[in-house]
This record gives sequence, structure tokens and C-alpha cells, in this order.
Amino acid sequence: MTIEGKCHCGAVSYQFRDQPKWATRCNCSICRRLGTLWIYTDAANITINANDTNTLSYSHGDKDLDFRTCKTCGTSIMWQSTKTPGKGRTAVNLNMAELDVITKIPVRHFDGADSWKFLDDQPG
Repeated sequence: MTIEGKCHCGAVSYQFRDQPKWATRCNCSICRRLGTLWIYTDAANITINANDTNTLSYSHGDKDLDFRTCKTCGTSIMWQSTKTPGKGRTAVNLNMAELDVITKIPVRHFDGADSWKFLDDQPG
């Protein structure tokens, strides 16, 4: 399966070549403010169509994650490891996909603010 997404202005897009079991809505300090709906896979399964002039980078706290945002329209695009950018577990914002794609993927709620556990009873 390939999921395609693009930011509001179209300057940044992605192809996500995997089948996510679910999307994650996290309540940590950054994710709840960004309003993102993350889907995860290995970075090798994601192509980001942008260059560094199209995106802004933001890291906070322990600086382990690099959050990318469209420089023009402000859409939250992805996060990746700051230690191994372009490798390992990476997330893209499912909210950038078309609505008919988004509604077909179940959503799980993750407590990134406190317990670091899913708030539902699904295995995961």
C-alpha cells in the first residue's frame, strides 16, 4: 500500500509505502499542539518530496526527534531521529493524506504526556 500526503500549499509531499495497523494521536506537549495523526514505518519506506529550503526543523527537550514543518503553510509533516536522520523508525502526518484514506485507518490514543502507554485496550 502507498499513502500519499501533501501539505496545504503543496510545497511538501510524501509517499508512505507500508500498511499501518493504526494511526497514533499522541497527547505529549508537542503532538497535541501540532494536531498530528502519526503513522510509522522504517524511513526506507518513506519518500519526502521537499528540500531543506521548503521545511523548518524543530527539536526540543532531549533533542532526540527532529520535527519537520512546511516553511510556507506551517503543516506538520514528519518526525525522524536526530541521531540517525533518514534511518530507523520515522513518522509522517496522516492528516496530510486525502480524507478517504484517513478514515480507513483506525486511530489509537497514546499517553505521551504521562504513562507512555496506549489509552485503549488494543494490543500494541
